[in-house]
Amino acid sequence: MSGPVPLSSPVWHLTLIQTKMTPPSPPRRQVARLALCQRLEQALERRVTVVTAPAGFGKTTLLRQWCEELRARQHVVGWLSVDTEDNDLQQFGAYLLGCLRLGGVGGQAEALLRDDPMTPVNAIVSVLLNEIAADPRQVFLVLDDFDRLTSQTIRALVLRLLRYAPANFHLLMGVRHDQGLNLGELRAQDQLLNIGVDELRFTVEDARRFLCQTRGVALDPSSVQMLHDATEGWVVGLQLASLALEQSVDAAQVAHDITSNRYGIDAYLESTVLAQMPPAMKQFALRTSILERLGPEVCDAVMAEHGSSWEKLEWLEQHNLFLRALDEERRWYRYHALMAAALRRRAERSLATELPQLHRRAGAWFAEQQLWPEAVRHALACGDMAQAAGWVEAAAMALIGRSDVRTVLGWLAKLPPEIVQERRRLRLARIWAQLLSLRGRETTEAAALLAQEVTQQQALGHTSAADTSLLAEINAARALNAGLMDDSHTSMELGRLAHAQAQASSTAPGWVRRFAEAALAFGLPYAGRFDEVRQLRQTERRDLDSEVSLYADVYCTSMFGLSALVQGEIDEAAAIFEAALSKAEGMVGRYAAAAVLPAGYLAQIYYERNDMVRVEQVIAGRTAIAIQACALGSLQRYCRTCARWFARRGDLAWALTILDEGRELAGVRQWLRLRASCDAEAVRLHLLHGDLEQAQRVVDELSAAMPTTEPSPIGSFLETYASHAFAQARLAMAQGRAGQAVERLTEVQSRLHAAGMAYLHAIASMLLALALDQRGSQTEAFSALDQALAYAQAQGMVGSFIDEGAVMVGLLRARQSYTARPLEPVGSIVGQLLELLDTNHRPDTALTPAVQPHTGTASPLLSGREIEVLGHIAQGLSNKEIARALQVAPETVKWHLKNIFEKLNVGSRVEAAQVGLGLLRLLPGHTTEATGVAPPTKGRRTA
Repeated sequence: MSGPVPLSSPVWHLTLIQTKMTPPSPPRRQVARLALCQRLEQALERRVTVVTAPAGFGKTTLLRQWCEELRARQHVVGWLSVDTEDNDLQQFGAYLLGCLRLGGVGGQAEALLRDDPMTPVNAIVSVLLNEIAADPRQVFLVLDDFDRLTSQTIRALVLRLLRYAPANFHLLMGVRHDQGLNLGELRAQDQLLNIGVDELRFTVEDARRFLCQTRGVALDPSSVQMLHDATEGWVVGLQLASLALEQSVDAAQVAHDITSNRYGIDAYLESTVLAQMPPAMKQFALRTSILERLGPEVCDAVMAEHGSSWEKLEWLEQHNLFLRALDEERRWYRYHALMAAALRRRAERSLATELPQLHRRAGAWFAEQQLWPEAVRHALACGDMAQAAGWVEAAAMALIGRSDVRTVLGWLAKLPPEIVQERRRLRLARIWAQLLSLRGRETTEAAALLAQEVTQQQALGHTSAADTSLLAEINAARALNAGLMDDSHTSMELGRLAHAQAQASSTAPGWVRRFAEAALAFGLPYAGRFDEVRQLRQTERRDLDSEVSLYADVYCTSMFGLSALVQGEIDEAAAIFEAALSKAEGMVGRYAAAAVLPAGYLAQIYYERNDMVRVEQVIAGRTAIAIQACALGSLQRYCRTCARWFARRGDLAWALTILDEGRELAGVRQWLRLRASCDAEAVRLHLLHGDLEQAQRVVDELSAAMPTTEPSPIGSFLETYASHAFAQARLAMAQGRAGQAVERLTEVQSRLHAAGMAYLHAIASMLLALALDQRGSQTEAFSALDQALAYAQAQGMVGSFIDEGAVMVGLLRARQSYTARPLEPVGSIVGQLLELLDTNHRPDTALTPAVQPHTGTASPLLSGREIEVLGHIAQGLSNKEIARALQVAPETVKWHLKNIFEKLNVGSRVEAAQVGLGLLRLLPGHTTEATGVAPPTKGRRTA
């Protein structure tokens, strides 16, 4: 027997077990359940079918027979035999998509999960549902033993799959009990078919045919009746009776023994099955009971024998001893659940000292086959925590290199905390996974753990090449953390250090170098070092594709695009982002996290070019993914552009909802730059619609959130500072304080110019021109305007000018009439802008939402108060505004929101509004008047 995979092995991937994704092979003797198959015809008209019964009533056999019939009719059938290891979300998702892919549907979703693990699971489900909806066939997914899953996250995933399933999708589940399935809504809609234990019981005729098949001779009718009554139609009971009859011809005595209280299932299996087995077969069954599935090779490994397991498995199946083949080639088997449980209980008593060694052998064999979930399970079962940790440790960083943070966090959760804490490699894997998860609390925890690693490394010193590689990794993580916290200067310094260390090390992983480059490329432009970014881009290593995940690669490329965008080189930035987007979409589709990352930046560029068709193309359907998976810079621009796009089309409510979502997320992730950007845009929209009070409130709250001392050097905080200044200046102009606006904008314009941020400098110049014009300083206004226009003409920036509306029209016309300053340098852009303003400054009332509302039936579980909250969300109100409207505490609103998110299976206010209201409109008897829910407001928002 070969030993385990060496701990240095970098290979780790989820090898899907094919036999889990195909129905078990039929037993050598089975009774066709024709009446039940006819009952299952109703499944064609139901969304969900649940077959519920304790072990041994033939649930799996019935579902397998029905699957044969479905396949014969050319339907798509995906089968998954669920076990307890599938409680891991990543693993369950891989199997779910894998089994459907075998049936011929779901290829895009499967590729998305495999190639871009950073993509939110909800987005992958959406892609899957779209693929199913586009398939002309009926699609059936069978989840056998679904109740083995205890993960609430996975159950929520399945419920989401059902909630938005197209008409041609059907779910069938085999369960021992239906507790916790929450299918009441489907039952109320007559979309649930439930087949219970009474229907699964064998009839007397079924029992006669079964006993005849298993014994080879027919029993007399009275004996069949006695045995049927004694077992109450329980298939396993009849199988036990058949075995007992091999030692006794007295059916009455067998029936008496079955019904006697003296016989529990373990005792009856002992007396009827185990006691009659040859000693060698009995020892084989006891020792191999530790396995969830049995094959000749792994059984040989467990038994420390060679070549004899095949005959034993065949003997057990031929003697009908509760062993079932899992594939047609009969290479894999499993014990019946009752038999396995009885054998394991017996093994715990009689083989207690031997069990750890048996598990070690099994774990080593599975590790050799790279079947990691089973390998780790056996290592944990025998208490060999070091081996389990070693296998996870060997692979964890390879998973990080693929950005597969969900799998890493799932595996680390299986290990005892003290084992993780003892091993630096596991600690670093946890830190990387938490950082890349982009979840506020986990990111904060990772930062604290990273600080501990730095302290420990400083204490140990630096003595070897291995230390250089480790230092590169630690510093790359520190640089990534600094970038996530929007500390561009620290990101630059640590990124430079990590990059140099990674370049000097021959063992530093490619993904470490890539993240170091990304951190450096993020920090440099905010220090005005744009030439260094270009040099870095020219010399970056491109031979790392096999080691680096698509997300990490696109993330780094996007940082180069961001540098061009910060400098104001829109054409160059667009080319970089478009290349990244094309690569991501070509590999994993438009709904991957890797595709949404450059899409957020491109949305802003296309908007400034007034290319609304392409704006809609890059933002359509991506809001939820962007909120969950986008880094700060991309999400900041995505939210702002989405809001402007909605507002341009006349939908203020959705625009404000997007901004409020970004604002709340900024609080969770401590992203002040995102908060300031959303608030500055909200102020613009409030003022545009005459809501001075709301604009004042937003400015006051943002001012309170700003630090009393700005960072030095200022770095990326200058963008935050500029957003705050723009909001204050707009409010000042609206209140008739043009002088204050001029003073504020002059100062920020100067700072942006010094930093080389040409795009933001142009925005500041445009606003300064408006403020100067309002103050009556026309000559100075035209000077500032010309600076903005010169940039706009060179870079094709028109969107921000158009959004200023009538005041910009007046200023541009005055500039056309001003003869004291030559118009030629900017004459063409002035004419173009006036033409665009004339055609675009008319809100389009035919709104096409960026994320289309879902269809279906609304959940009756939403309370009246929750429906009210939902309606206020759709009108764009913040939590505080909803609290004031309902006269409740803000904490109460948050509590209602939590319940709404759970009931609708959504993750954001945007999704809640779109999903909830879309469903409510279809609920019979519910109108906007009846529920108090109004459509999104097309104008001024009221609190």
